[in-house]
Amino acid sequence: MSMSNDTKLPTDNSPYKWRRDEMHIGGMRYKRQLVAAEVVSDVYNATKHGELTLFLGVYATLSSPLAHHELLAQLRRAWIALRWDVPTIAAQTLHDGKNIPKPKTWMTYDVAQSHDEVKKWAEETVTLREDTTDLDQLRYAVGQGPMPPADLVPQSFLYLAPSSSTTFGVLMHVSHIPFDGSGLKILMSKLFEHLAMYISDPHYAPLQSAKMRWGREYENLLPASVDILKKHEPAQFDVRGEVLVPATPEEPQSGPAYDETRTTIMNEAAKYAPHVHPFKTYIEPPYNLLTTKPISRRASHKFTIEESNKIISTVRAKQMTVNQLLLGAVCLLPIIDNPPADDPNSQAVVFIHGIVDCRHRLEKAYRRTDGYPGLCLGTSPIVVPVSILTSMHSSSMAEKVLALASVAREQYKAQAALPALLGVSAEIMEMLATNPNMPPWIGPMFLGDGRGSKYLRETYPAHGPAQVVDITDFFISVNKTEPGPPFRATEWKGRIMLSVDYNELAVEPTVVESWMKLWAELVLSVTV
Repeated sequence: MSMSNDTKLPTDNSPYKWRRDEMHIGGMRYKRQLVAAEVVSDVYNATKHGELTLFLGVYATLSSPLAHHELLAQLRRAWIALRWDVPTIAAQTLHDGKNIPKPKTWMTYDVAQSHDEVKKWAEETVTLREDTTDLDQLRYAVGQGPMPPADLVPQSFLYLAPSSSTTFGVLMHVSHIPFDGSGLKILMSKLFEHLAMYISDPHYAPLQSAKMRWGREYENLLPASVDILKKHEPAQFDVRGEVLVPATPEEPQSGPAYDETRTTIMNEAAKYAPHVHPFKTYIEPPYNLLTTKPISRRASHKFTIEESNKIISTVRAKQMTVNQLLLGAVCLLPIIDNPPADDPNSQAVVFIHGIVDCRHRLEKAYRRTDGYPGLCLGTSPIVVPVSILTSMHSSSMAEKVLALASVAREQYKAQAALPALLGVSAEIMEMLATNPNMPPWIGPMFLGDGRGSKYLRETYPAHGPAQVVDITDFFISVNKTEPGPPFRATEWKGRIMLSVDYNELAVEPTVVESWMKLWAELVLSVTV
């Protein structure tokens, strides 16, 4: 989505608009302030050794053999084309000096001076790794530590790991400041579309060269999500006056609906956060981020297609979603790991930071499937009382999972009904990021990513006589420093896939593997 061609400073007073940095010497630089989840990502990266750094790994096949160095060359061309589409893959981060009364953090973009400059950038940020075919191991090897590690350095990288002339993997390793997981999948889809076209169509390269006018790509810089919130859209009718598309309300940034949303989120957090029921089986003494750097790993489990179909059939019969069932099972994990007292009056809760994709709350132009490859998240508490289970003495595990999933279903409905979930994100998340009294998180987190193909296409190119690239598998992962692990779920080619990211210095890998195994067993228990 292009900005105005006018290179003068915008007249809009939003601090989150991209503006020319008139103080920068030696080239054209644009910058804007970080906002909402971008602020959280920056603070966690800087203070928690790269917590939340993002990874997207994809495994793919080619329809025709290609030498590794030729594939690398084509991937770099595709990466350059992606920079034209989404310049923030070459964005950097800048913090104001320490002696400024109210220091700010900026996302910056240095406008390219020539194609040669962009080509050099691609050579520095896209690397061939012929020493491994396992993207999980590659993620472990290259991904520890902050991203970005300093101000004004690259913070988006690609690694190509070919395993034969027709099979390869690509690992995208980026800062969480400009992107979220859905944004990464959109980026990868765009990247692979360019890759397939460069490989298969000899006319594509000259067409792209004519299109990419370096020095003008700043016009394509993505706006901050808070500046493109959904406006009121009237209903659409057919010729008989029947409603084709219902009216949709705006996503407010002020007013009663905004206040209602903010008050609901803050009150629930204040009420329930002090009563979190945590996991117990952590390494002792507890991990201390002030003295030790974390080591992030990922564990995973894939259901078979048959098992996945049974899970889907079960949730349909129960009138719930797969995510609601999976979250119900996650909520049971800390209760089994750390059995609560049998107290019907207990205030203990499994507290989940309900982090959700909010692209449907953006302006219409950005609500296309590939319309916003940035960071667009909202959050509100998802709370499941532990007392629900302490009263179910003779119930089976399946009944307990379904009971918790039913609560999760109602919590998700309440979250979706909040009229300004994305609108309040700047205020809510920046308060979260700047709270100095936040103890390390020791409960579970849950990220229900849904169908992987929503944002990550399976085959490329989108149009043409033949398929050139097919993505056979993928994963998303984040770095973790705090003990409490994020459990993640998605679906790909008919298989439901589970994973968990964790700091192996805070919780033993064998413990995490046991939690993963138990999670899968709890989910399958309801299908019997």
